[in-house]
Amino acid sequence: MTDKIPPDLSEDFDDFFESSLCGYVITDGNGKITRVNQCAAKWLNGNPEDFKESRFSDILAIGSKIYFETHLWPLLRIQGQFDEVSIELADTGNGKFPVFINGYEKKDENNKPVFIRFTLFKATDRRLYEENFKISKKLAETNLNIEKEQAVIREQFIAVLGHDLRNPVGAVISATQLLARSERSERDRKLINIVHSSSKRMYEMINNIMDLARGRLGGGISITPAVVNLEELLKEVTNELKISHPDRVIKSHYNISKAIECDPGRISQLVSNLIANSITHGSVDAPILIHAETTDVNWKISVTNTGQKIPEEMLQNLFHPFKRGGIESNHNGLGLGLYISSEIAKAHRGVLSVTSDEEQTCFTLLVSI
Repeated sequence: MTDKIPPDLSEDFDDFFESSLCGYVITDGNGKITRVNQCAAKWLNGNPEDFKESRFSDILAIGSKIYFETHLWPLLRIQGQFDEVSIELADTGNGKFPVFINGYEKKDENNKPVFIRFTLFKATDRRLYEENFKISKKLAETNLNIEKEQAVIREQFIAVLGHDLRNPVGAVISATQLLARSERSERDRKLINIVHSSSKRMYEMINNIMDLARGRLGGGISITPAVVNLEELLKEVTNELKISHPDRVIKSHYNISKAIECDPGRISQLVSNLIANSITHGSVDAPILIHAETTDVNWKISVTNTGQKIPEEMLQNLFHPFKRGGIESNHNGLGLGLYISSEIAKAHRGVLSVTSDEEQTCFTLLVSI
C-alpha cells in the first residue's frame, strides 16, 4: 500500500493567503516585510509590492509604532508570540485604520528567528459594538438608579400614607367600641359590628403596609427584645384567635423549659399571622396544631394544618411581598402576612421555613440562642 501524493500545498496556501478577509503580513527574522496579502494592502491603501523591504512598524500609526517597538517586539523575542493586541495602521489618506493583531515568530534549531507572521483583524465594527455596549450599559445604570429613586419615593409615600390613615381608622374603631356599649337595636348592633370588624381589618392592613415600608426603607423590621414566658405568650395569641374563630379547633403542645428573649409583640404578630393563614387555607374539618419547644441552643414554634399541598412553584416565592400562602387567590388581604412574618424571624436572627405535602403544611420558626 503506497501513500497518496498530497496536492500542491503551496497553491493552497497562496489562495488562502491572498483571498482571506483578514490581513496577513510576513517579515523576515529582523522584522523586514517580505509579503503582504491583498486585504492588508487594501487597508493600507496600496499594493502588496509597495510595502516590501519596509519594517513592519513602518505600516503602523506613530503611537502604535512606538508601542510595537517598545513592547510587542521585545515580547516576540521573549515568548515568540502575542495575541489580541489593539493597534492602528498608518494613515494613508483614509484615516488611521484600527485592527487587532496577533504575532508569531518561527525560530530554527539554533533558536534564531527565521520569519514572523502577523495576522490583522478589522476592529472598526468591534470598537463600534464596544462603544454601543458602554453607552447601553451607562443608560441601563442610569435607568436603574432612577428606578431605585422612584422605588424609595413610592415606599416613603406608602409609609406616610399608612401613618396618616392609621389615626382616623383607630378613631373609627374606638367610636364603634363605645357605640357597642350603649343600648342599641339588634339591627344597629349588627351594623356596628360590621363597621368595627372592617375597621380592625383595615387597621391590620395599614400596619402590614407600614411594616413593609419600614422593612424596605429601614433595612428590616425593628424589634425590642425582652425576657418572655413563651407558653403564656402563645396561649394569649391562641385564645384571641379561638374567640374570633369559635368554629375552628386549635390544639397546642408545649415543651418549654425556660424563658426566652424576644420581642413579644412581634412574635405574637408572627404566630397570629401563621394561625390566621392556617385558618384561611387549611381544612375546616381538622384541627390546627401549635407546637413550641426550647432547648439549650434554640427555640422554635411550628404551626401545622391539613389541607391541599402548596405547589412547588408557589413555595419558592411564599415569603415574598404580595404572595399568598394558599392555592386560591381570591382571599382578602394584601398577601403581606407571610412576608412580614419572615422579616420578624430575620429580625430575631431566626429562620421561618415551610414544608408542604399531600397530608399537611407546616410553618416553623427556628431561633438560635
